[in-house]
Amino acid sequence: MKKICFVTTVSMTIKAFLLQFTDYLVNKGYDVTFICNTDESMYKLCNDHIHYIPVPMKRGVGFDGLSVINKLTKIFKENNFDIIQYSTPNASLYASIAAKSAGCKNRLYCQWGIRYMGFEGGIKRMIFKQIEKIVCQKSSVIECESDSIYNFSINEKLYPASKGSVIWNGSACGVDLNKYRIDKKPIWRQEVRKELNITENATVFGYVGRITRDKGANELLSAFREIIKTKEAYLLMIGMFDDANTINADLREWSEKSKHVIFVDWTDKVERYYSAMDVFCSLSYREGFGLVVIEAAAMGLPGIVTDVPGQVDTIAPNVDGWSVPAKNVDQVIYTIEHCIDNLDEVRQYGCNARRHVEEKYEQNELFRRLTEHRDILCDAHE
Repeated sequence: MKKICFVTTVSMTIKAFLLQFTDYLVNKGYDVTFICNTDESMYKLCNDHIHYIPVPMKRGVGFDGLSVINKLTKIFKENNFDIIQYSTPNASLYASIAAKSAGCKNRLYCQWGIRYMGFEGGIKRMIFKQIEKIVCQKSSVIECESDSIYNFSINEKLYPASKGSVIWNGSACGVDLNKYRIDKKPIWRQEVRKELNITENATVFGYVGRITRDKGANELLSAFREIIKTKEAYLLMIGMFDDANTINADLREWSEKSKHVIFVDWTDKVERYYSAMDVFCSLSYREGFGLVVIEAAAMGLPGIVTDVPGQVDTIAPNVDGWSVPAKNVDQVIYTIEHCIDNLDEVRQYGCNARRHVEEKYEQNELFRRLTEHRDILCDAHE
């Protein structure tokens, strides 16, 4: 039985991106171990072929790095994994160093974003670029989440072209079309709009994810505050405020009082809420890919997305969405107004978006190709 270890900084990453792939791998004969920060609920996932080893790690800048690396090195030596796969900034730095030190042959870096990509020069960008280089150098193989992230990395000389690749059309886990059922959209749309007191004919723009500066929340709220001065529309935001001090205080106060902005806490029935939207908005400063954009597309939503590496791969501009520059409120306003005034185009782009997902991001096909890649890595070192 082949043994693979997934290392992430926090458990949320595993729950969001790796659980379904884990089930697929186990069915193909893999033994899977999760390593992340301490989370008692992770033990509920365990069985004969799925294991959990807690290693305290924190997001952001910390001083626990050496201790974490030592713990990981010990775990890797004791378990003799065939593949050690890591993602997210801190976990990738610690695991890549530890896996190299432990002598693991297959050190697989899943490059689901580049931390310094949104930085505009200076010492901070230089430091984080050097950290990214260390991770890439310590890794034996790199899977990029998107073509544009791969191209960005090569242009930045993070690693030689032969070391990295994009599996199929990219994304961390694709879209489960059994969950995002377009045939259920009319009834889900009706139910959610009734629940939120939104009329059937209203135009609804949506967002799903952490509500924070780096996700473009300030730009989205700023644009919408201007939009509703002359247009009738709603903004439906699914998720929690994260790093709330990064959101403009005046904007947050306005949005929480406005009848045109509706906040819903995180839900595991997100497909129902996508159904209530007409256009999806993702204005991130940086992304590895932009999974929420293709989830929304699976429910027939065109996307307004920023033209940053990673996310720009999720749409075909002027076919199933619209691309705008990052941090450009005026362009966001223009594009939202264009959507409100051209609803037939919105509906056509939504149909195109669903077809795009069916052709390029169906989950089982992506999992088949990801597993095939891991099989090849294991067989090369038998």
